[in-house]
Amino acid sequence: MPPLSQIPPSTIAEMGNKPSRKRGPKLGAPNAEILKMERDRRLKMAQMFTQLRNSVPGVFPQATREVIVNETIRYIKDLEKKKQELEELKESMKSIEERLMLPCANRNCSITVSVSSNVAFFGIQSVAQPGLITVILKVFSKHQAEILAANVSVNHGKLILAITALVQNGDGNSAIEKIKREITSL
Repeated sequence: MPPLSQIPPSTIAEMGNKPSRKRGPKLGAPNAEILKMERDRRLKMAQMFTQLRNSVPGVFPQATREVIVNETIRYIKDLEKKKQELEELKESMKSIEERLMLPCANRNCSITVSVSSNVAFFGIQSVAQPGLITVILKVFSKHQAEILAANVSVNHGKLILAITALVQNGDGNSAIEKIKREITSL
């Protein structure tokens, strides 16, 4: 560039009037793609927080993300605790069920009995035989047990019979024991 003394004054005045071109870098295609990806990521995160807020009970619609995350953690811990309690209950029920499971005389059947007050649930598994269900139902009738519900299924030659019965005969436990014994002797 020549020294200022050699440049005419009119040119110097024109140079001073030009606006400065010191702007940030022009956004090219790669930067626009990055911005779009970031915008999409933020949109997806917002949708995920909305879904999380709607899935967790007790989180208000205007909750902050911090509240949503904290409530979700609390909810998951509660669910894990309930799961553990249910697993323990299931294990304790298995041991009770094993004690109540009686083998039948023919070694191909078993009976599970659960009793609540004067209502008894009988779970009977056996090899399917013609007339077996009728004989079992006659045992209930003989002991004046009112059958409230009965479900029967046969799969691959195995009979599963679930009977819920109301035993009103004086000492209900004695009648239930007699029914169990008679069915196991079939």
